[in-house]
Amino acid sequence: MGNKQLLVCDLDNTLYDWVSYFVPSFYAMADVATQITGCDREKLLDDFRQVHQKHGDSEHPFALLETQVVKDRYRGWSVQSILKELDPAFHAFNSARKANLKLHPYVRQTLDLITAADIKIVAHTESKLYGVVDRLNRLDLFHYFSRVYCRERSKSVHPNAQSASDWLARIPADKIVELSHNQTKPDPTVLLEICTREGAEREAVAYIGDSIARDILMAKRANVPSIWAKYGAQHDPELYKKLVRISHWTTEEVAREISLKEEAKNIKPDFVAETSFIEVLAALDLKRSVRHVAV
Repeated sequence: MGNKQLLVCDLDNTLYDWVSYFVPSFYAMADVATQITGCDREKLLDDFRQVHQKHGDSEHPFALLETQVVKDRYRGWSVQSILKELDPAFHAFNSARKANLKLHPYVRQTLDLITAADIKIVAHTESKLYGVVDRLNRLDLFHYFSRVYCRERSKSVHPNAQSASDWLARIPADKIVELSHNQTKPDPTVLLEICTREGAEREAVAYIGDSIARDILMAKRANVPSIWAKYGAQHDPELYKKLVRISHWTTEEVAREISLKEEAKNIKPDFVAETSFIEVLAALDLKRSVRHVAV
């Protein structure tokens, strides 16, 4: 797979363990919110799921404010008063995120070496704008990507208009391409559009992602060389069960996922990164660079 000009890189679970960061953070928030409101925890989780399905996003910003439990409990309160009341819950999420959001081993070193080899890197994720930008900023990854392709931002507004304005002002808009909600993996036209926009022929591109049914199937459909981040496809079953409990996935989406997995069961990636992102160097014929990484 050598002689590549462009690496299209999935983010969640490929560069960091999204499940292991998000699930503990979310439930830390939910547990504190349950204590503050005195509500039934399962009812709150049901409400979260409804809000997430409404917006098609399990990371919908400030979803807690849209739950029926909170609307009923704080009817007549101002938004700012509700935010102040629930601040310990949001703080619990932030604290858990700080403890759990970490890069997979050797990600930064590997990205440094790929960049040094003059291979352009762009990100492609199905996460929405706000979550993507937040993680890339927190992990100091923005400078590695010449462009970031993500799902279009949520239509709801931040409850604090000034904070929203300040936050949006810090987004490097020239690097962001927001894809419509219809442009989803494994639709090959999305990847082909990225190749065209970046001025790269398919044979000069490599795509890396953790999902066989979405990332690798999309690359195969587009006839783009693929790297499976196998290390990122393995999740704690209990955490995954808790994620499904509050997920935005509808019955139709679950059925579609099952269908995609069936279609992809015989798909073979061009290269498998078994245990670490550093193995991408071998896929890109940069294996000699490994000696420069402290392992």
